[in-house]
Amino acid sequence: MKYTELTKQFRQFFELPLTPVAVKFNSDREPDMPHPMRYCELVRKAAAFGNSYTFTIDDMSCASAELALGFTEPLYGEVYPRIKPADTEKITVSPLDSSEFEPDVVVITGSAGKLMKVATTLAKVRDDMVNSSFKGEFAVCGECTAIPLMENHVNLSLLCAGARMFSDYRNEEIVFGFPMETFVELTQSLKEDSITNALCGCLMDDLPSGLVNSLLDLGFTKGTDHFTGRFKDEIIRLYIPKDDRGKSSSITLQVPVKFRDAELAEASAEIASDLLEHPMNWRLRGNWVDIVLLVELNEPLRRAAMKGEKFNALVNNGIDVLLDHVTRFRRKATK
Repeated sequence: MKYTELTKQFRQFFELPLTPVAVKFNSDREPDMPHPMRYCELVRKAAAFGNSYTFTIDDMSCASAELALGFTEPLYGEVYPRIKPADTEKITVSPLDSSEFEPDVVVITGSAGKLMKVATTLAKVRDDMVNSSFKGEFAVCGECTAIPLMENHVNLSLLCAGARMFSDYRNEEIVFGFPMETFVELTQSLKEDSITNALCGCLMDDLPSGLVNSLLDLGFTKGTDHFTGRFKDEIIRLYIPKDDRGKSSSITLQVPVKFRDAELAEASAEIASDLLEHPMNWRLRGNWVDIVLLVELNEPLRRAAMKGEKFNALVNNGIDVLLDHVTRFRRKATK
């Protein structure tokens, strides 16, 4: 499917139990509703159970959604938010990973804690504040579908009474609506940003001598911003990334795998995508595919390095895991 990898990448990074939902206005699919339902109910069923629906105004059981989604014009006064002009004939709602069409809007449902991480990441990518316009009405249909489509920006909603009462949204859940282009921009930034940060090593002069000596004893040699060692005929680079506070509590192990040309590397990147899952990662770089493992120490690096044999065992185990994945990747990539 066209959006399978994009969805997988987004869900893994933000650890979301529910899948993103694709929304398409006036798609070429035929209506297939079993009975009338609320729009917010359709979105949550698509997110939780993988259901797909195509519906018209006759399939709607919520007058608010009819207005917000542009099926009808308001009779008295203005209604906000809504699709204008009201020329919607049908809508398709589908899990993004199985979507065959180009979505207009992507709707994300999750806990406040999970979507807080989405918001903070989006703010970094866009270097801007994340919008949140809501009033507890027209939540999924208006605030998270009409606003992203009509105003072309992400919007956050705390949901409404109808969604929580009739459509099985949990008390802890809130909803994000994305224009498709923004969702793609955010998701594509995740892999490159995370791997770039992981491979951004401290200058070796900044490291305590005890840590440096431990890595030298393991068979690495010291470079300017990373260590290098040969293990089982593979060259492994070891980086020590810093977090936003300048602290180090992890190490990154990398093996660059070279291909004859960029076309072969790109084809092999699809294999890496299917094979590697967190904490493994990969990056396409010309005619190279970098295979990467992030080893979390769960404590400051300086303290971890003082534990001698335990630290050495952790690094050696990481090397074994990385080399095992590299071997499997090479085997599949050369078939």
